[in-house]
Amino acid sequence: MEEIKKNSIEKNAKKYQLSTVLPEKNKKALDPIFEKYSRKKSGRNTQNLRKAAIVTGLNPYNGVWTDSEIAHLLKRLNYGAAKSDIDQFRLLTPSAAVGKMLNFTVLPDYPYPTPINYYESEAPDPTGVPLGGDFTKSHLLDYTNSNGFSYYRMQGIKYWIMGVYLNGPVTIREKMTDFWYHFIPINFDEIGVENSFSFAYDYRMLLRNNCLGNFKTLIKAIAKSQAMLIYLNGQDSYPDTPNENFARELFELFTIGKEVNPANQKYTESDIKAASKIFSGWRMENFLVNYPTPVSFNPDYHNQEDKQFSSNFGNVLIANQIGNNGGNEFDLFFDMMFTQQGLTIAKYICRRLYRFFVYYEITSEIEAAIISPLASLLVASNWEIKPVVDKLFKSEHFFDLANRGVMIKSPIDFIVGMCRTLKVNTNSSLGISDFSNQNYFWNYLHSYCYDQLEQGIGQVPNVSGWKAYYQAPTFYQIWINSITIQKREAIIDILLFYDYNINGIAFVIDPIVYVKQFPNDTIRNPNLLIDALVMNLLPLDIDATFKSNNLKTANLLNFQANDNYWTNAWNNYMLTPTDEIRKKLVEDRLKAVLNVILKLAEFQLM
Repeated sequence: MEEIKKNSIEKNAKKYQLSTVLPEKNKKALDPIFEKYSRKKSGRNTQNLRKAAIVTGLNPYNGVWTDSEIAHLLKRLNYGAAKSDIDQFRLLTPSAAVGKMLNFTVLPDYPYPTPINYYESEAPDPTGVPLGGDFTKSHLLDYTNSNGFSYYRMQGIKYWIMGVYLNGPVTIREKMTDFWYHFIPINFDEIGVENSFSFAYDYRMLLRNNCLGNFKTLIKAIAKSQAMLIYLNGQDSYPDTPNENFARELFELFTIGKEVNPANQKYTESDIKAASKIFSGWRMENFLVNYPTPVSFNPDYHNQEDKQFSSNFGNVLIANQIGNNGGNEFDLFFDMMFTQQGLTIAKYICRRLYRFFVYYEITSEIEAAIISPLASLLVASNWEIKPVVDKLFKSEHFFDLANRGVMIKSPIDFIVGMCRTLKVNTNSSLGISDFSNQNYFWNYLHSYCYDQLEQGIGQVPNVSGWKAYYQAPTFYQIWINSITIQKREAIIDILLFYDYNINGIAFVIDPIVYVKQFPNDTIRNPNLLIDALVMNLLPLDIDATFKSNNLKTANLLNFQANDNYWTNAWNNYMLTPTDEIRKKLVEDRLKAVLNVILKLAEFQLM
């Protein structure tokens, strides 16, 4: 436990500031690191699908429904593809499977309904929240305790989010929450005021509870959220010097987007200045108050001028309203924005959705066949997001082979998906009441994501988020560089070979537990077993010769010529599973196979 705390993100952030930016390259040049980890260049797969023109559109998908299609859906909308989940979804139609993932309760799930006090043995909670108790609504009311316990509680929020990733149900909720967070982010650690933990948690829950809801409602709530008021300096806005940060990012990053060619831009600097005057006056008066900290309109901080907007917004003038009526300008502004630039906003959102869930390249054909119809649907649905994602994920285009195995996994996708798919035991052996050890293990995985792989929960590098989600032309390729690929392989070694443990409780990939998910007739047949492992762990099938010579003969059979070597080993183990010699033999052979598969370039893709 002490080793984990020593390696915590906050204590080592400066030490591990690794660059996420690859060297600048000519757009026509190929990134050699990405090419090494590209399905199309791996040498083990002859398919070359994403280079061909894509003709599929938004018509409902009515094709085959095999484990490959199911795993594609699960990995893109959730994390990983556990065999048990694939088995359940195989019984559904593609449309019903998508519907199942889009329909869920908004309440938090296992491991706990909220983040909890895991820190009691180190620092007794000054507000009386007991070990295992919910601290999210228990504010610190004095400066003496605010910094130390805000730190512990902020850590607890990150641990809890990782725990939900690892153990939550198979729905789109967490991935969709992440979409909004990466789209409209705050940095948890940069809020930096008393009770900042509750502002960060409430922001996360705002996105979580509205992840498939109404975008116009969501962005208005974000504009008045405590976290955003602090993060983008609305709290520091004054009548004569209204702060422009939120207004600028609202136009540039959160709604309309910034054009490469300034002549095509749908807003002006004067629009940003006018909007900043609209937002002045919304603030919090005191951070040391009982939960929730109220946000209200204070006319003393509101700019008392008329707000003139450009021809991009129909030359609308929002006249200054006196006193408390100044708060009405907020709704007038958003009504104007969504009326005058609705389709522009809708297309921008749909492009962000497409790049997050499908692929980063948007050709003119995809713009016409996918983005524009989805944007029109978003406007026609009065800014409800669910009809849009429902249409996209049920489409032929989403399930097109050209869109499978072409997305490099983010660090969180990589680690959480691996743990879920391979059934790494992240909690149940501890018991739900072993709060400290559980939370410290989730912190270990989270810290590894940030310290070594360059993505931390709540720790975006800036208001634009991680470049992998928006930076042309590299996008996801940014996740892979000469440092991070070694670290990705290192965590595989840790979970597969090193018997990592906390206080004697092991957190490992147990190969026997994993393969026992498959039918016994499949497991005992080395050819069927290799096919099953490849299908479950990789986005598409790989070369038959590689599977036979490398995965089967060299590793599962340990260079034995006869398939019965493995069949007899497995049968003997099943007869006497407590025999340590027989158990170790099958464990070693399975670990050897998994080590090769998990370190293939294809495993980095989904």
